[in-house]
Amino acid sequence: MNIEHNSFNVHKSFRTAIATVLALLPLAALNDAQACASCGCTLSKDWETQGQTTKAGFSADLSYTYINQNTPIYGNSKPSSAFIAQLYAAGQEIETSTITQTVTASLNYNSDTWGISLQIPYLDRTHATNGNLNPATDTPATVPQGANGATSSENGIGDIRIIGRYSGLSADNTSGFIGGIKLPTGSTGANFSGGPGAGNKLDPGLQIGTGSTDIILGAYTSGLVSRYGWFVQGTVQHAISPLADEGAGGTYRSGDTYSLNTGIRYARFGAQFTPMLQLNIVHRNSDEGTGVPTDALTGAPVSSGTLAYLAPGASVRVGGGTSVYGFVQLPIYQNVGSLQLVPKFTATLGVRKSFE
Repeated sequence: MNIEHNSFNVHKSFRTAIATVLALLPLAALNDAQACASCGCTLSKDWETQGQTTKAGFSADLSYTYINQNTPIYGNSKPSSAFIAQLYAAGQEIETSTITQTVTASLNYNSDTWGISLQIPYLDRTHATNGNLNPATDTPATVPQGANGATSSENGIGDIRIIGRYSGLSADNTSGFIGGIKLPTGSTGANFSGGPGAGNKLDPGLQIGTGSTDIILGAYTSGLVSRYGWFVQGTVQHAISPLADEGAGGTYRSGDTYSLNTGIRYARFGAQFTPMLQLNIVHRNSDEGTGVPTDALTGAPVSSGTLAYLAPGASVRVGGGTSVYGFVQLPIYQNVGSLQLVPKFTATLGVRKSFE
């Protein structure tokens, strides 16, 4: 067998495989539900499948993502206890913890130049807040928990996404467009369940669903340099629904989300084990409506932010068209509107099966 000719065919197949996978990755780069700028997974989970068969057909994916928002930051730095007390005394809501666990089931169909993907997320979210004080009558010393301090625990099907792609922008199918829709299938009617504020409407941004129909648009490109595969993809998500009436929660519409992901994979170890590294950047505009919390000192909405994560990970093939993968997202830049909780890390594990 001609070694040079065989190597060329392997590289060609590898390049085509990258494009095939990238065409279906945008779903994982969008927030499952948006309690704040840092609450959603921005990882491109589908990229781990590169190098598998490029034949047209179906594939299925099941992933689990854990996000524990337990670190307060104000702007781009950690605030002092004295500053948090100042915000609290001025009537600022002080959240203490938000833990979101998401299991996402995906079904994908792919051909040479187009593909479609359906993602159904199931979310389990717990939240705790000290609420806010009445600046006219209360102080942190006399009232350690505001009248609306509360806890919540909600779970259920989130907002379903249907994403299509077209990879015909280049002859080798390594560049293309992304287009899709997010449906308002997640619940928006949950209440706080514990604490002084039990029975009050849960904040719109903490609900399992956003209550809006969103459009998703983007583009991607990829390539191969020596033993390294690389990709770049960007998406924007925009709510096309009008401001939703959340009842006691006021009106609400989630802000636009812009995501930019890039990454490399290393093929030195063969097809069974593939280390990868991603850079995930997300910017989220402020939410709109009367249900959006505001900064007690500046009046600015408490919902916007720009975050960047470095995400090392790996994929392992276990045979029969099945692979398992895992990533850990580590924050390298965080700049949020007002006071928000951010995670120290985000972890994702998944399994994917291709049907030839």
